Amino acid sequence: MKKSTINGTDFYEYIKSGANEVYGMKDDLNRINVFPVKDGDTGTNLVMTMNSIVDETEVSDDFDVMIRSMSNVAFESARGNSGIIFASFINGFSNACGQLKTLTMEEFSNGATVAVKEAYSAVSTPVEGTMLTVIKEWAEYIAGNYKKHHYFSDLLEAAYSTAKIALDETPEKLEILRKNKVVDSGAKGFVLFLEGINNLVSELKNTIQEQPKAYANETIFDDLNGVENHNVLMTFRFCTEIVLRNDISEKYKIEALLGDFGDSMIVTGNERLIKLHIHTDSPDQVTQKLIENNYVISKSKVDDMKIQNDVEVNKLSEIAIVTDSIADISMDLIEKEQIHVISASLIADESVYLDKMTVTQDNIKAILDNSKKYPSSTQPDIQQIRAKMEWLLGHYKSVIVISVAKALSGTYGSFEKIVDDYVKKGYDIKLLDSRLNTSGQGMVVLKAAEMANNGQSVEDIINMVESEIPRTDIYVSLDTFKYAVKSGRVPNKIGRVLMFLGAKPVMTLKRSGEGTAFGLAFSRKSIDKKIMRRVSKINLEFGIDRYSIVHSGNPELAEQYAVMCEEVIGKKPLYITSISAVTTIHSGIGSVAISLVRGR
Repeated sequence: MKKSTINGTDFYEYIKSGANEVYGMKDDLNRINVFPVKDGDTGTNLVMTMNSIVDETEVSDDFDVMIRSMSNVAFESARGNSGIIFASFINGFSNACGQLKTLTMEEFSNGATVAVKEAYSAVSTPVEGTMLTVIKEWAEYIAGNYKKHHYFSDLLEAAYSTAKIALDETPEKLEILRKNKVVDSGAKGFVLFLEGINNLVSELKNTIQEQPKAYANETIFDDLNGVENHNVLMTFRFCTEIVLRNDISEKYKIEALLGDFGDSMIVTGNERLIKLHIHTDSPDQVTQKLIENNYVISKSKVDDMKIQNDVEVNKLSEIAIVTDSIADISMDLIEKEQIHVISASLIADESVYLDKMTVTQDNIKAILDNSKKYPSSTQPDIQQIRAKMEWLLGHYKSVIVISVAKALSGTYGSFEKIVDDYVKKGYDIKLLDSRLNTSGQGMVVLKAAEMANNGQSVEDIINMVESEIPRTDIYVSLDTFKYAVKSGRVPNKIGRVLMFLGAKPVMTLKRSGEGTAFGLAFSRKSIDKKIMRRVSKINLEFGIDRYSIVHSGNPELAEQYAVMCEEVIGKKPLYITSISAVTTIHSGIGSVAISLVRGR
């Protein structure tokens, strides 16, 4: 039915129909994603953002109720540059039309105009030839021509044609697009979104073909597999997004505060929250700076653009190896073998941190010392896991997820929910309980990645994992019981007595994956000897195939362990690295661990 006035439900249906169209072309958007970095996730980010909006918005005929809910959801769930720009676009309608129950075409035009301003103001350095340009051209057509049309369907169809032309012209505005013979991925996503709206409002919607429509510049879209490896220099490695429980009036203060930490900064939001996007090498320093200035972090997302780009340009295998951040592996090996890591979360006071990304060994001590209540940990966010899987399944034929021990964490259960959904849809995903943690888990994950990159099959990799789990041991030297007591891993009364006596424990894992005490000593020297005797005994009885050493803020002792182990085992450790910050809240600053895989 043709309409000259729409309400909140109508607007919501526009968004829903647009989101459905983007979902159908997600993989194509990922393939042509070359700006600002060829990380192949624009389609995934837009889909995840739009799907959350569709799923979580409070639908109401009252436009005010609906758009305020939609704006909040959009900022909470926005992912990537394109997702955050889209959230700002939605917020523009909220700011311009938030007090209205229905919208006339003139009011809709005003909303579109404000939406453009919101989108541009969110980006610290706007670039033409991107999604911003297409939104602007679309909105300018509506502002200049809404009086010529009697119905929304006519206005939106005409504005869509203008947006398509703007999309085809994006390579003329950005050299990286011209070199790769593609249009901007985010811009195309917005045009697809508009096409979805037209599918709903057009009288011809029932005659739309099942195949995606051809665009004006067909050669650009038909040659998706011809995208070359031209790329913008990657100045910073991590795409970092943070939701703050603060008013958007803080925008310019935040931009000034973080200006030296990276580029591609976007700061946008509404009266309830702020969404920050920045490309940086130091997500933990960004977080620390915000906390020092009394900002409260409610949610974060960090993507490793280096690994994403490496997969886009030079994927090593058709099998993706995925694990969680409890698996301790040195960053150079994660990068070399293209291992995909999903962060657990650490909660301190009212702020939420991402393990090994926004909380690391560089800032965990400050967090532990300054938190009013002792921090706690939680498994990876379901939405975070789903977003990672969406991206992986667009790039790999198979996915193997190797989780921290089910007996130690709810992480396995979180993975299981998502994996089951995709398995039912026919995707090849396997989930394995490592029954390990820290570097024991890390070494198994690393070998799985090496096998995948050497062309071995999913079945061979799974057989290796199941074979090596029972042959992998870990021995953790705690400097004190203090942190284990505070985190609840050791009963308070028992722990306080042992602390009073100056006891230092050695922790290990049962074959089922549960933690248990291996031994107790009253000096660091005694505890070191106890661990080395155990390592020597294992080496004599079974041989040691490989081992690794990890620590929490104690590199000197880790190096001493490496020297002692090399004398006993006759080979150097596979790697030495820091442990997860989440593990640190249980083991404490100063802890050191050795993990080893028995030869038989």
